[in-house]
Amino acid sequence: MWALVKDGKIDTIYRGTRAVTIDDIQYPSNMFTLYSTDEKKNIGIYDIVRKTQPDANFYDVGTSSYTYNGGADTVTEDFNVTEKNLATMKSSATNNVKHRAYTKIKHLSWLAERNVFDDTKAVPDAVKTYVAAVRSHCATICTAVDDCSNLTAYKTVHAKIFDNDGEYNTGWPDDSTIKEYERYS
Repeated sequence: MWALVKDGKIDTIYRGTRAVTIDDIQYPSNMFTLYSTDEKKNIGIYDIVRKTQPDANFYDVGTSSYTYNGGADTVTEDFNVTEKNLATMKSSATNNVKHRAYTKIKHLSWLAERNVFDDTKAVPDAVKTYVAAVRSHCATICTAVDDCSNLTAYKTVHAKIFDNDGEYNTGWPDDSTIKEYERYS
């Protein structure tokens, strides 16, 4: 992003490259990326020093504002950062985990339905064990989420759930013993 500064004040913010006219001189859109920093400053165009974005999983970002600092000869971005509502984040994480557990066992539900209509066809023990392990792991994660009393605790649990190598993400039971019973519609 760039800013056009005139008379020590920000005149225009450019969010992307485009052809511009400054003081009756036309500049091509590639000027933003081809001109050196000094060449751009000579015509009043400044690269905006962007503020680091916080993790969108945990924070909301307000509208950006921009400030020209004549002493430093820079344009900087600023915005307000607020924590997301902890209860809402916890609810979303819990729903996500429950859905993940559901998707792990839904392809086995036909066995329970078959058993209801024909009680001589039992649900295999391997399936019962697997489903119980999925439900137990889901409950463990949901309890960990529910026990979070602040954002710091929630961030720790969130990483365990959603990071590829997170403890809860990698802790789901092995489904290799029940593959033969899965049915997809």
